[in-house]
This record gives sequence, C-alpha cells and structure tokens, in this order.
Amino acid sequence: MRKELLIIMMLLLSVSLSFGAGFGLYEFGARASTLGGAVVAQAYDASSVFYNPAGIVYLNGTQFYGGVTIITASNKWVGPAPIYANQVHTAESQIHTPIGLYLTHRFSEKFAVGLGVTNPFGLGLKWKDDFPGRVISKDVDLKSFYISPVIAYQVTPALSIGGGVDIVYSTVSLTRNLLFPEDSHPGTEVGELTLQGNSKVAFGFSVSLLYKMEKLSLGFLYRHSVKNEFDGDADFTIYDKYYKTFLEETAGLKDQKGGTEITYPAFFSVGAHYMITDKLGLEFDYMWYKWDVFDKLTITFDNEKLNSTVREEYSNSSQFRVGLHYDLTDKMELRAGYIYDQTPQPAGSVSPLLPDNTRNDYTLGLGYNFGKARIDVGYMLVDFGERSTVENGEGQQFEGFDGTYSSIAHLYMVSFGFSF
Repeated sequence: MRKELLIIMMLLLSVSLSFGAGFGLYEFGARASTLGGAVVAQAYDASSVFYNPAGIVYLNGTQFYGGVTIITASNKWVGPAPIYANQVHTAESQIHTPIGLYLTHRFSEKFAVGLGVTNPFGLGLKWKDDFPGRVISKDVDLKSFYISPVIAYQVTPALSIGGGVDIVYSTVSLTRNLLFPEDSHPGTEVGELTLQGNSKVAFGFSVSLLYKMEKLSLGFLYRHSVKNEFDGDADFTIYDKYYKTFLEETAGLKDQKGGTEITYPAFFSVGAHYMITDKLGLEFDYMWYKWDVFDKLTITFDNEKLNSTVREEYSNSSQFRVGLHYDLTDKMELRAGYIYDQTPQPAGSVSPLLPDNTRNDYTLGLGYNFGKARIDVGYMLVDFGERSTVENGEGQQFEGFDGTYSSIAHLYMVSFGFSF
C-alpha cells in the first residue's frame, strides 16, 4: 500500500509542475516589440503604461493604444538511447494571443494617469497522443491577467516619475495520462487526469523613472513579484472499472479539490536611448528577473496523503535588448531589434510541460502615422535552439524523462493607436 501510494504521489507531482513552468512574455505593443522591447527610456505611445509609466506624462491629451500578438511555435522532442533512441515527436500546432490594451490621459504638463491590461506570464504546450511523455504532460495552458492603473508626475522638465498597482488573476489547465501504480502492470495507462484552477486576485506594484535630454534619455522600471493562490479541481477519468475501484479505495484517487501557489518574479529594466541623427535612434536595455522564487512548489489536495513538494530550482536570469528605429518619411518609421534571453530553468526541470532554453530573438517592423491615428506591425523570430537533459552521458531530469527539446516560435504583431 505504501509503495502504491508513493508512485501515485510521484505522478501527481508531475502534474503540478504546470504551475511553475510558464513562459515570461514582454510583447504587449507592436512598436515596442519590434524594437526588441528596448523602450524603457522612450515615451512614444500609451504602451508606456507597461514599459515605463513615468513616460505617460509626455503624451498629449487622451491616448489609446492596443493590439494583439499572434504566437505560433513548432516544438520537437528527440529521445535518448537506449529506450527512446531515434524517436522524434512533435507537439500539436497551437496559436496564442497575448494582448496589450492601454488608455492614458494627461491632466496637465506635470500629471497624467493610465490603465493597462496585459498577460505577462503564460502560453501552453500540447503533445500528440503517442508522445511518450504524455504521462508527465499532455496539454497545459497557463494565463495571467494584469490590470494596471498607473500615475506619472513630472518633477522637472527633464525628469518624471511614475508607478502603479498590478491587479493579477490567473488560470491554469493541465491534462495528462495516468499509469497503473503497481509492478504487475508496468507501463499500463489506466486513465487521464485533468487539473484546472483559478487564482484568487493578488496585488503587486511598479515604480519607474524617465530622464529626457535633447538626444539622450535614461529609463528605469521595477515591477514587484506577485503571488497567486490557486484553487482547482482534479478530475480523474479511469478507463476500466476495476482500476477505478482500486485507485479510489487504496489511494483516494477520485475527483477532489487541489491547490498551490505560484509567485511571478519581480524584475527591473534599465536602459538608455540616444538619437544618433534626427532620424535614427538606438536603445540598449538590460533586464533582470528574480526567478529563484521558483525553487519549489507545495501542492495540496483534499486527500492530505497526496500533498507533496515539487522541485523547480530556477535561478535568476538576465536579458539584453537592443532596438533601432529610423524615420523613413515624416509618417513612416522602420524598426529592428535583438534580444538575448537567458533561461532561468535548470536541466532538471526541463520537461514536456514547458521546456525552456536560452533564446536569441530577432525583430523587424514598421509604423505609419496618420496624424491622430497610427498603426504598427511587426514580426519576431524566437530561436530556442536545442536543450538536452543529458550531460556527460547521464540524465539530469528530476523525474527521469530525458531527451532533447528544440523549438522555433514566430510572433506576428499589430497595434493601433488613437489620440483624442
């Protein structure tokens, strides 16, 4: 009985990893995104609500800016020898659509307010039915919603300060297959588990600075960590009546409530923007994320015997962002950017859930100004490269499911702006 319960608990731990393996997102405005997100030292449109609230005091009147990013990705897993040698499995094609919606109003030369809605943490991954890792994760979807009212004040003609509150709500859903927890039926899949949860509303905050000179601008943003507490439903679907009775009676594996906590990391961004000529501008940003909040996760169920702790062991990480813009005409601007994004995820927690790697991102875009209206469009290529959990011939993955993951993502962005 104790052995059976231990195996079942290990299976449930695999499920709970979905709460800590989401991707961080930063693409919430087409202009900013096509500059590689290197905009903390600029105040160009209402997306400054997210990138640097201090900048909204330089925006005239009332302004709206909003749009969507369409994300498509191809994900592949290659199995290691000897069990999965030469096996190649690809994930299902999916489309994800994070949004950025903003509204600002300047009451005077010194005071402005704004409101933003974004999804800074999220995405998902769905594997096909024949994927060997389906007993760890078959389908995961994590979404966060940040509603952010902000204010800005101009201390001097060159210096402004800003900040606000982040009101955060999240949802998570995970489906995976179940193995029979007994040596007499090794590898037998007996059912499916779906875990769905909604968080309680949580609160964070941001503070920022913007210093603007004739050609040089300096910017700083800090966004505090947010802890979401999840209440969810664990629904078990057992294929065979005998298995269903056994699992319910011996281990209490039946539909029940589950819960955990996820802390989205704090981060800061600092950058410098310089107008090389009247038409050509360049910005360089450095970002730092406090990802070590994902050291471990405690999972609770109605059946307290199933409560356990999941190893994540993330480390803090950095990003380097570069953006270049050029005024082709009085109305049209061309843009390009590059991002070096260091992964916080150790090899041990790389899994079918949401495998991550250090990324190189490349962006292109353009914008057209109609006067009181503008449109921005762009494209980003995210190259994850290859990430193996096998080092020096030994597997590193915490749950023993090793392999090599590779991924390429394509992001298509469009945003519209209006001045009132």
